[in-house]
Amino acid sequence: MNPWVTNASPLIFLAKLERLDLLKASADEVLVPPAVLDEIMALDDKAAESVRQASEDWLRQQAPTNRSEVELLRIEIGDGESEAIALAREVGAARVVLDDLDARRKARLLGLTPVGTIGLLLAARLRGDLPSLKAEIDRLLQFGFRVSDALVTRVLQEADEL
Repeated sequence: MNPWVTNASPLIFLAKLERLDLLKASADEVLVPPAVLDEIMALDDKAAESVRQASEDWLRQQAPTNRSEVELLRIEIGDGESEAIALAREVGAARVVLDDLDARRKARLLGLTPVGTIGLLLAARLRGDLPSLKAEIDRLLQFGFRVSDALVTRVLQEADEL
């Protein structure tokens, strides 16, 4: 069983969409490092409450043990991304769930397979778990999610919604 490791942004945006279940359905086990949970718990909104509830149920907190790697990663990317990538490498994660482009590039350079919020939504649409990918992307944009028009076009084409 290869777990997935997630960063804050995908958790926050999936929670805002009330779609955390899509992450849970995508992996046998989902791990979250402490820096990520701390970042989310500092928020005082419904999304943070949803993530807190998930962390008491199926979302498992685990700290990376290789602090040297975390510190090296922090030179280039944020705390949550650094812990997520370090933990994903330690546990041999099948996927690391990241939205930040620099973090995704770093993850790929280190041999990891990143997936983001849009990728999770596309996979759910292709499985038949979402009636409309476009509707979910439109909702994401209303919540302040940033994504290129080119990526939106590409995933909507993949989902046969263009």
